[in-house]
This record gives sequence, structure tokens and C-alpha cells, in this order.
Amino acid sequence: MLGERIRNFRKNKSITLQQLSDETGLSIGYISQIERNLVDPSLSSLRKISKSLDIPTYLLMETEKYSDDLTTKSGDVIMMKQPNSTVEYHLLTPMPNETFIPKSLAIKFFLDPKSCDGDFPVIHESEEIVMLEKGEVIIHLPDEDIKLSVGDTTIIKSNIPHIIENLTDDIAIGLSIFTPAIWKFPFSK
Repeated sequence: MLGERIRNFRKNKSITLQQLSDETGLSIGYISQIERNLVDPSLSSLRKISKSLDIPTYLLMETEKYSDDLTTKSGDVIMMKQPNSTVEYHLLTPMPNETFIPKSLAIKFFLDPKSCDGDFPVIHESEEIVMLEKGEVIIHLPDEDIKLSVGDTTIIKSNIPHIIENLTDDIAIGLSIFTPAIWKFPFSK
């Protein structure tokens, strides 16, 4: 149930009711009622709680039972693409659940020809390892551009703004590994 899921995420992250209350602006009593399934929280409250727990809101909105399986089968890969976007992401790491939150996140990306992975550079607190499987890309950093060809790997340090650009006429395919994991999309502050 929703309340148990919130409580498990909170306890897994060692966050007290008082801390969650302070960060969300919701009363301890209200949060306690949510965790005991006595009240149904509003979407606004769920967003505040998920932000404080550093998890995406949809993890609190799902009603199906999460799997404890740590293996992601090819047919179960979650694919994410925004409308009119030039990049598609395949989440290779199992999604977090109330009992286990992976510390790393592995994503396969597919970047269309002559495009970037976003309109603006992204910045995140995680270190990101990028390995290119197909094509060529340029990773634009504040002080340098890094060109990657097939098989090349680089590390983008945490909190460094960056954007990945595919200048070729072919799709670029790569793998990004984030440590610690980022469980919010898009990957930006």
C-alpha cells in the first residue's frame, strides 16, 4: 500500500518523520496518517514527499507490486523519450522499490543524427561514465570538448554542466552509468 511504500522509502534513507515534515512543510501528524494509510495524500503532497525522499513521484503513484528481482530482462527494459526529443533512454538498472534502491544507474542512450541530448547542458551530483557503442559524439564541457568514437570511454565529474552532441549522419548509441544513481528525469538540477 502507498503508506507502507512511503514509510519504507523514508526508513531506507534514514529520514525521520520530523526531517520529512521539515523538508516538505507537511505536518508530522499528516505524514504519519499517510504512512498508516488513514488518509489519501494529494498529488501536491506526493510531489513534496517524493522530492524530499529524492525519488520520482511515479514510484509513489504505482499500485502494482514491485519486483525484488535484481535482473532486468530485455523485454522489461523501461524506455523513456520525451515528445519531439532526439534522444531515447533505456533504463538497464532495476527501478528502486521500497526495499532496495540501487546505488548506480545504467542507461543506454540512442541519440539521433545531427542532434544533442537536450536544449541546455545538464548538471547532476552524480559522476557519469559514458561509453560509446556506435557512432561519434562530442561531449561539451565548460572548459573542453571531448570527442568519443566507438569503444571510447570518459568520466564526467559530478556537478559539471555538459551536453552530448551527435554531429554525424548516423545514430549514436552509448551507455551512461551514474553513481550515485539519479532517480529523477530529466537529469538536471
